[in-house]
Amino acid sequence: MSNLLETRDLTRRFGRGAQAQDAVRDVSVHLRRGAVYGLLGPNGAGKSTLLKMVCGMLRPTSGQILFDGMPWRREDLYRIGSLIEEAPLYPNLTARENLRVRTTLLGLPERRVDEALEVVGLTDTGSKRAGRFSMGMKQRLGIACALLARPELLVLDEPTNGLDPLGIEELRELVRGLAARGVTVLVSSHILSEVQQMADAVGIIYGGRLAYEAPLVEGQDLEALFMDVCRQGRAA
Repeated sequence: MSNLLETRDLTRRFGRGAQAQDAVRDVSVHLRRGAVYGLLGPNGAGKSTLLKMVCGMLRPTSGQILFDGMPWRREDLYRIGSLIEEAPLYPNLTARENLRVRTTLLGLPERRVDEALEVVGLTDTGSKRAGRFSMGMKQRLGIACALLARPELLVLDEPTNGLDPLGIEELRELVRGLAARGVTVLVSSHILSEVQQMADAVGIIYGGRLAYEAPLVEGQDLEALFMDVCRQGRAA
């Protein structure tokens, strides 16, 4: 199976001169088409910075991003959906109204609204306004917004933050269902047990560098692997 997304020695530096610091340094990740890739790392390791570069929110200092085998272009954003930080919702609008606003802005057919609501399981929310949704429902509506353009790649940054156990389970099933539909998913998370159940491969970032990348093997102890990688990173 070919890679939909690759990065080659991707680096993002903040600051200038002697005060400059690398948030991400020489990171090369490989996302297989139609697979779920779990991006792991301690807080401040560089996960969000990497995802923002993939989504065009930050410009790399150096290195390269390849999308579908070609150098990343702004036009590729039409093929990438993302939910980074909070879902961009209008709290006074219903789920359907929120999606209609986005289809209008993006010039998409209105039928995409029903498609996206069905995928995330929000077809029966009726006139309830998004501001009254539970955290899990808001996350699902945010993902629905990201799916309107039928993206080939979906990027999720810590999507389980603030979710209760039921919400986390629903999100896991949603991610696996999207992969079954052929969507490639890049998800960062600090909940190792959930990544183990939803991901096909993992990358572990420590101190801005990719310290580990490999497919997940059935029965593998991801927590032990993660702790070992972090210990090696501290000792380096």
